[in-house]
Amino acid sequence: MDFKMTVKNGDFIRIDYIESVDGQVIAATDKDVATQKGIFNEDTMYGPHLIVVGAGQIVKGFEEDLIDKEIGYSGKIEIPPEKAFGTHDPKKIEVVPINKFKDEKPVPGMRVGVNNKVGTVTRVIGRKAVIDLNHPLAGKTVVYEYKILERIEDRLEKLKAMIKTFARMELEAEITDDVARVTVPWELSYYKDWLMIRRGLADMILQHLGLKEVHFVEKHTGEKFKAELVSPPAKDSGAEEAGTEESGAEDSKTEVPGAEDSGAEEAKPPEDAKSDSTPA
Repeated sequence: MDFKMTVKNGDFIRIDYIESVDGQVIAATDKDVATQKGIFNEDTMYGPHLIVVGAGQIVKGFEEDLIDKEIGYSGKIEIPPEKAFGTHDPKKIEVVPINKFKDEKPVPGMRVGVNNKVGTVTRVIGRKAVIDLNHPLAGKTVVYEYKILERIEDRLEKLKAMIKTFARMELEAEITDDVARVTVPWELSYYKDWLMIRRGLADMILQHLGLKEVHFVEKHTGEKFKAELVSPPAKDSGAEEAGTEESGAEDSKTEVPGAEDSGAEEAKPPEDAKSDSTPA
């Protein structure tokens, strides 16, 4: 009797996928596909994507479709708005005086931060801007063509895969007595988002690897280090959202209408996940 591996909640799997809306490809994990479809972005990290099943990285309908599929499965799924990025809620439309935007004049299509929420400028009427705080894909049916490539079994490999996916860099890591030790270049302390990323990453590691502690250890050398940082995935209110690198239609550019005492604020990364990461 052949034993077939199927996907379960908590599994670490790698998948390739193409995401489409209204017949147009908006995201792909394969660089060649992205180039062919005219959506290649040099800032996007291409290659098979790590999914921690049940972690809410991807939209609910996609995650549900993965369950009980065999490793190696290829298929296509159409996901209605209710299980994708939500229906379009007219109550999430706000009108903001344009004098709240100090850095740049708002124009239709611009992504902005308003009261700690991210939205899209849809119209500018006189001295006011209309902001749609719905997800850009709210109300849309989303289609995924995908293949489940493998399931990761080794715990250290899982740890390194999580670091690469959520911090978008490869860092030295080891696990000893249920304690993860992640070595990071000291220069990362200068990145304004690193503290939030570190905390969110530690929370993911503790929750999904069953470890007792996560230690981040600074490494000092004379070598210069450069890295592109993104926040760990989070859920949008009312709709599951893919992580930053997963949804190519999320934000082509986020403008920051800095306003210290106004209703429009700098667009910030998703929630600061709480965890007890232990810096060495």
